Amino acid sequence: MIDTLIQSPLALGLLFVLLGLVAGIPAGMFGIGGGLILVPVFVAIFSLLAFDSASLVQLAVGSSLGAIIPTAILSARAHHRRGGVDGTAVRRLLPGIIVGALLGAWLATRIDSDHLGRIFGAFEVAIGIWMLLNVQPPKAPAPRRSIWLGGGTVIGAISALIGIGGGTLTTPFLVSQGLELRRAIGSAAALGVPISIGASLVFALPQWTDPAYQAPEWALGYLYLPAILGVVIGTAISVRAGVWVTHHLPVAILRRGFAGVLILAGILMLLR
Repeated sequence: MIDTLIQSPLALGLLFVLLGLVAGIPAGMFGIGGGLILVPVFVAIFSLLAFDSASLVQLAVGSSLGAIIPTAILSARAHHRRGGVDGTAVRRLLPGIIVGALLGAWLATRIDSDHLGRIFGAFEVAIGIWMLLNVQPPKAPAPRRSIWLGGGTVIGAISALIGIGGGTLTTPFLVSQGLELRRAIGSAAALGVPISIGASLVFALPQWTDPAYQAPEWALGYLYLPAILGVVIGTAISVRAGVWVTHHLPVAILRRGFAGVLILAGILMLLR
C-alpha cells in the first residue's frame, strides 16, 4: 500500500508537506531545525523510491539541510522578535560554525558516516542526561576566543555530517557558557542558517564535480528538490507554533522536554 501511495506525485508531495508540519514543531521549540526527524524519514522514503543505496544517506542528509534553510530563517526571525537571540553569542560562534559546516559537508560526501553517527548518538544522549539533571553552567565564563572557535567548528562539522541545524549541540554549548535557555535556543536557531546554507552548497556540488554520481530525477547533487519544497511548505506553517510554546512554557518543563528530545534522538542514532 505504501509503495503504491508514493508512486503518486500528489500523494508523495502531501507526504513531504506532512513531514514538514511535524518537523517544524521541534524546530521552533528547540531550535534543532527538524533534521533529527527529517533524515531517518527521508532514508525510509528514498529507499521505497528505489534510489541508489550507495548515496541514500548522503541524499537524505543533503535534503534535510536544504529543507532546514528556510525553517531556520523562520525560527530565528520568530525568536528574534521575542528577544530570544543573543547577537554577541552568535557572532562569537559564527566563524567556527562556517568552517566546520563546510568541512563536515565535504567529509559527508566522501565517507560512510555510520560510525560517526553512533559516536554522536552516544554524545547526544550524554548531553540530554546532563540537561535533564539540570547541571548548572557557570554564570559568567571567560569569553576565550579559542573555546568559541573550537566549539563552533565541532558543532558545524558534526551538524553538516548528519544533516541537522546544530541546535542539539549549539544550545547546550551556549547554556554552558551562561546563556539562559530560551536565548540559547533562539541563538541556536539563528546559527542553523549558516550551517544549512554552507553545507547545502557543498552537497549540491557533486552534480558538477562527480561524473560517477547519477543524481535521481529532480535532484541537484545530494539535494532532492521535491522533498525540500514539501517540507518547507509544512514547516512554514508549524514552526511558529513551536516558537510560541517555547516562550509560554516554564523553563523547567522546557528543559525536560529538550533533554527528552536529545536522549530520544541519540538512541535513534545509536540504533540506526
